[in-house]
Amino acid sequence: MSAPLPGKPGPTLKRLYEELEPDVRETVLVRLLDGSSAERLALVLRKHGHRVSASTIRTYRRSLRDGV
Repeated sequence: MSAPLPGKPGPTLKRLYEELEPDVRETVLVRLLDGSSAERLALVLRKHGHRVSASTIRTYRRSLRDGV
């Protein structure tokens, strides 16, 4: 089993991450943390059946930066 998302992800991201296959989790984690476009990441995830908004991704990233 892979490590959980760092910080305190909200329920949407936490659920989405737990539903992913381990190899896909690693890719998503890298994209969540690398500062790539939240809109693009949300679009790719939605295309693969995972409902998440760019706003949710930005909020998560902000919480990591702010140490919340």
